[in-house]
Amino acid sequence: MRFKYSLSLSLLCLITGLSGCSTAPTQIIDGRNWSNHRAQVSQINHWSIKGKVGYQSAGQGGSANFMWTQNQGDYTISLSGPLAMGRAVITGNQQVAEMQYGNNSYLQTPDQLAIQLTGMPLPVQLLSWWATGVPSPDHLSPDNLVLNSDGTASNFDQHGWQLVFSRYQLFDQGYLPRKIIGQKDEQSFKLIIKDWSFPEN
Repeated sequence: MRFKYSLSLSLLCLITGLSGCSTAPTQIIDGRNWSNHRAQVSQINHWSIKGKVGYQSAGQGGSANFMWTQNQGDYTISLSGPLAMGRAVITGNQQVAEMQYGNNSYLQTPDQLAIQLTGMPLPVQLLSWWATGVPSPDHLSPDNLVLNSDGTASNFDQHGWQLVFSRYQLFDQGYLPRKIIGQKDEQSFKLIIKDWSFPEN
């Protein structure tokens, strides 16, 4: 069964009234700050974020509130709000994902489930890394890397996606972004992160 949603919500509405911290991007030749930052953030293996997500592809788009908890390779993602789907809870890992929607349950690969929900192939496995502002180590090294003066990524390309990161906030675990935009051809997504938390293992 395939869900089809046709919503006229603009992705720009997603960020209306939201604010956060940001740093101006500059091209850094000395990448030692980036290496240190990436190493620090890559050690975070248990985190939770909540906020809003928007997506848009040819002829289709939508948005939703979300809460995402990542623990090593396992995740739980709750979606609710203007996505016109009520509330859905997705649990999974890199190989398989299960969605509970009402009284129904759907079991697919993460990417297949993303296509079913949004009509676009959102790379769920990579998103768990991109959410923290670093590229996935399981894929090709990023291209067109531009760094902020503090060593965080302003933007890079990976797996065909052009990614922009902003509104960084400093935690004990390092600097983490609160706004991520991804663009690939006619497809795009936007994550606005309101809160970061780090559950105890």
